[in-house]
Amino acid sequence: MKQKILLTYVESGFGHISSMDSIYDALCEKYGDVYDIQKSYILTEDGFPNLTRMNGFLIKQVQNTNKIPYFGRFIFPIISLLGGHKLLRFFHRQMAVKSFRQGLEAIKRRKPNVIITNHYFTDLLAVEYKRRIDPDVVVINYNPDTTLHTFWDKRDGLFIVNNPLAYEKALKYKFKPENLRQVTPCVRGCVERNTLSRQELREKFGLSRDKFTVVIADGGYMLGRGPKFAKKLIKSGLPITLCVIAGSNKKRYDYFKAIEDGRSKKYKVAQGMTLKTYEFLSNAYELYGAADVFLTKGGPNAVLDSLYMHTPVMINYCPHVIEAGTVKVFVDRHGCGETVFAKKKAIRRIRLFMQDRSTLARYERNIDELIADGNGVAAVADIIGDAALKQSEAYAARGVIFDGADEQAERASCAPSITIDDESLSSIADDGILMDADDLAADAVTAR
Repeated sequence: MKQKILLTYVESGFGHISSMDSIYDALCEKYGDVYDIQKSYILTEDGFPNLTRMNGFLIKQVQNTNKIPYFGRFIFPIISLLGGHKLLRFFHRQMAVKSFRQGLEAIKRRKPNVIITNHYFTDLLAVEYKRRIDPDVVVINYNPDTTLHTFWDKRDGLFIVNNPLAYEKALKYKFKPENLRQVTPCVRGCVERNTLSRQELREKFGLSRDKFTVVIADGGYMLGRGPKFAKKLIKSGLPITLCVIAGSNKKRYDYFKAIEDGRSKKYKVAQGMTLKTYEFLSNAYELYGAADVFLTKGGPNAVLDSLYMHTPVMINYCPHVIEAGTVKVFVDRHGCGETVFAKKKAIRRIRLFMQDRSTLARYERNIDELIADGNGVAAVADIIGDAALKQSEAYAARGVIFDGADEQAERASCAPSITIDDESLSSIADDGILMDADDLAADAVTAR
């Protein structure tokens, strides 16, 4: 019998999926023969009705933060003011009790020894599972965001962050320092291993090799400002290749596809412009790499994918504190792009870049420096492996021996230590209303 590591997936914005994929791939590559590594869309796989509705409710709130002006700017501070993780613990344990109990049962069915989470709700489930059902389970959370909010359950488990800003926030929110770990941002291995040049990627997608190329994406649901910026660029008539990724939003895809095909009565593509429209792409990062500029909202994982593809970003929308943190880290601190919150400014900047690439070249040099710090997934895998080793030693003291324990110990002895530089910590300046929750979740799913 091997120790079972369970990675819990949540679709709460596609960044939660891609960051968990990066950890899963790294774990399998380094420890696949040592541990039983399983991934699970824990909220939907078993068909628990209330848990499935809660999953839909969480998705709906992500969509609301993007399409309803100031919703995200309101909801994060108000939840923090009302108690943060304590309020949400009460919400799920007392008001959404059916989905909460079904979540615990879903974990219980899988009998994990180590639970990996990257969302506040699955983190809560994991901590409660440890307190109520299996006190020996190890809980490890990776925060996929560039900053931190107050939703996370800090009572138990290791908590991994990916930059000094998030680390400082964790200390501010009274996380136990001994439970904190800092790594560099985590990106999927398929993104890190890309060897195709910008020109080769354009050829792969059938794009002009010589024309200035802009890719617009707006998260998985395209509910932010992306459509407005895309329409403004189409009206500008700039002689560019414009690629619009509509994600899973079929309505948006059909709208821009009609413009591309010349079926729109309102918008016509100028003779010098090429418009390409795409639905959800599992390899969207390759299209980012084909671009001169990636125009997007402040989703940290899409931005990181773009940077690993050596493409500067133009961030046009930050609907809440998480995405504002993306600007602080990747734009303000590392200088890998810029913000363009006004449509006219975006057109003006793109026109300037077409005439003079010197600013883009500077952004690209800064991207190279950021990437040189390395992908954090190997460090996350080692943190998980070290925690599992300590757990196996505790089991061994009670006479329970897992397969691969000797190899596990040997690998752990070779793992690099992770330290946090005090200077890096100080380098960044800390600059749904509740009703019956299960019914509310059901209403939200119905409204989708």
